[in-house]
Amino acid sequence: MLRLLNEKINEMPNKPALYWNNQTISFKEVGEEVTKWMDYLATSLPSTEQTIGLMSQNSDEMYYVILALWSLEKDILFLNTHLSQHELLFQLQDAKVAFVVSENKFHHKLDAISHIVPLDGTLRTSRMKITPLVDERQLTSIMYTSGTTGRPKGVVQRFTNHQASVKAAQINMGLTADDCWACAVPLFHISGLSIILRQLITGCSISLYPKFDADQLTADIISKRVTIASVVTYMLEKMIEKFPTETNYPTTFKTYLLGGGPIAKDTLIICRDLKIPVIQSYGMTETCSQVVALSANDALTKIGASGVPLYGMSLRIVDEHNQLLPASQTGEIQLKGPQVISHYLNETASHLAKWTHDGWFKTGDLGYLDEEGYLFVISRLSELIISGGENIYPPEVESILKQHPAITEVAVIGEVDIKWGQIPVAYAVVNQPITLEALQLFTTKQLAKYKVPKKLYLCKNLPKTASGKLAKHRLLTNEREVFIHHDDTK
Repeated sequence: MLRLLNEKINEMPNKPALYWNNQTISFKEVGEEVTKWMDYLATSLPSTEQTIGLMSQNSDEMYYVILALWSLEKDILFLNTHLSQHELLFQLQDAKVAFVVSENKFHHKLDAISHIVPLDGTLRTSRMKITPLVDERQLTSIMYTSGTTGRPKGVVQRFTNHQASVKAAQINMGLTADDCWACAVPLFHISGLSIILRQLITGCSISLYPKFDADQLTADIISKRVTIASVVTYMLEKMIEKFPTETNYPTTFKTYLLGGGPIAKDTLIICRDLKIPVIQSYGMTETCSQVVALSANDALTKIGASGVPLYGMSLRIVDEHNQLLPASQTGEIQLKGPQVISHYLNETASHLAKWTHDGWFKTGDLGYLDEEGYLFVISRLSELIISGGENIYPPEVESILKQHPAITEVAVIGEVDIKWGQIPVAYAVVNQPITLEALQLFTTKQLAKYKVPKKLYLCKNLPKTASGKLAKHRLLTNEREVFIHHDDTK
């Protein structure tokens, strides 16, 4: 991979590689910074440690450290900055990671559970050279995504997966070295990290933001710097609000790449009417970003569709017996292609069950293909909640809630929210009085804030199937009122 960075440094040394905090940083300057970080990290990390944790918010330093660790042939465990110490401990132990490069502000979460290498350490001048990896197939990034059992799974992403993902996006979007991709999504998510991979392969510039700022991103689009921006639903809605009504999007702006969960059809219609280019997409951590997407033209005529499989990707819809379904019939979405990971970290039988005997990856999502082969995603078989682009798996939250002495039974589902797309809400059967505030205080100690239920519905009982299994789908309809006897939603 670092061969690619060397190529960009040699071919376009003065071309802007990174826009950060009013600075314009060329590829040559990126190379100089990366070599300094390589020196610092090489002297701070034991050579025997293959996988290194990284915990940081978006910054130029995080960008350099990612490239430096890969230059040192280290695998990177990307740690979500919102996680609790309890959640971080599990991931570090599961991935057998002892050393974490971290911003100072997160040291209090890590000091008792890992060796910390300060991200904002003093750098020394280095004479080291960036060298290409011997075998790029061995280069990995690791990101944890919660499993349907509530146990997070380590997703092992190899360079070959990332490379296939970039090639597909390059073909679909016409991505070139002349583009500038806005990254206001976290680099510790696949949506953010994939932008760095696209840069290494295509030579495009990156406009990096510490966090999403609708005003700043709007200004950068109007100034014609940014040509593409990755967004989730609430970000797109904010951009619609902020963009001056008397101003048209410049022709230099190609599109928003929309991912991260459901979006109201009305919002897409507004974008179409205002001539705001939006490409809907479908992908996941296990596919190294998007594997299904619309073209810019289709985005105007196929509102609500996720698109068609991108280059190299095969997709099928099957029933519960793994039999192919015809057009317009809903079933599980299954994928096969070089973008899809080959395994999880520390595989178990449940992990292996995610693949069919003939190599198809079971996404756990429900959808259908229309007569023209466009994918429409209906819901998550796995009951995944996506809130502001963050993944929340109900079983993980439920397992924590059940530890509270007042909780007898509980179900966590996603409720539609204008700002976040979805929010987690809890339906609980209790044996003593409890308030939403008390439950939130209890769960905040063990869960990231975005996973904590935002509403609490107290129930006499929860809906069950004939076999006694929880029937959550009945809580998604008007029938839910039958079960609720007290609404403590604050």
